[in-house]
Amino acid sequence: MGNITVKPLSDVLGVSIRGIDVSRGLDAHEQSLIAQNLVEHKAVLLPDQKLAPEEYAAFGRSWTSKTRADGFTEMNVPGFDDINIVGNVGALFQDEAYRNGASFWHTDCAAEAEADAITMLYCLYSPVNGGQTVLADMQAAYSGLEDDLKARIGHLTANHCYAGSRPILGGFESWEFELTPVTEETAGVLPDPVQRPLVRAHSVSGRKGLYAPAGSIFSINELDAKDAYKLMYRLKTHATQRPFCYAHQYRPGDLLMWDNSSTMHYGEPVSAATRRDERRMMHRMCALGIPTVLLK
Repeated sequence: MGNITVKPLSDVLGVSIRGIDVSRGLDAHEQSLIAQNLVEHKAVLLPDQKLAPEEYAAFGRSWTSKTRADGFTEMNVPGFDDINIVGNVGALFQDEAYRNGASFWHTDCAAEAEADAITMLYCLYSPVNGGQTVLADMQAAYSGLEDDLKARIGHLTANHCYAGSRPILGGFESWEFELTPVTEETAGVLPDPVQRPLVRAHSVSGRKGLYAPAGSIFSINELDAKDAYKLMYRLKTHATQRPFCYAHQYRPGDLLMWDNSSTMHYGEPVSAATRRDERRMMHRMCALGIPTVLLK
């Protein structure tokens, strides 16, 4: 692919790194470069990729010791329990709940045993308009809070569940969609609720940020339900303001990665595809834990 170049994706967050061919595997320098930019800039775009599922799986599994095997097995790429299909193509995605199951503010893997996780979306098809992933910078959102509110929330601990499996604090906006339907099989493999600090220092950089203030918190240990709901609604509406957000419009071949411990996101809702230029299809993977290259 030639020389490696790194350029900002936006004034808010993210970089685009060109010159890396994921299909051939990463060398130590390439993996370190991506990992360091993920920590610093929250998101990394690797454009112009051409990946077979086994090549994508090798890439996703190279980051940490474990990838997430999603409980929604009906959405899996055949033969890969850690690659999901998301989009608007095919019979399954005629169902709006499947098609727009990520169309609400949330943090992937917030209820997993480890707080750190990387989400990856590899774009096969993208509509001319719509279908963006909108990312919000939770470290910038925390920095933008008033000092008295920072002091109020600094000691609070939140309980997270798999989004949609319990009533969530802060509620849903009128445009947000409920979680993809949870079958008995899926419910049986969902992680148990976990406790996290509401304000969390990043495991690598140490920089403080809000941790998943929407989509997965069902209680705050130090507050009653009414006060917790009001607080989380306030934090959600603050953290998702436009100055903290970047909307990525995909092109086929894009591989977008983001650091879940420092971001929230949602997928812009899409209609079922009726024409070729309306198709949206992504392959999703989640690597759990801190990138191994950063532990060396």
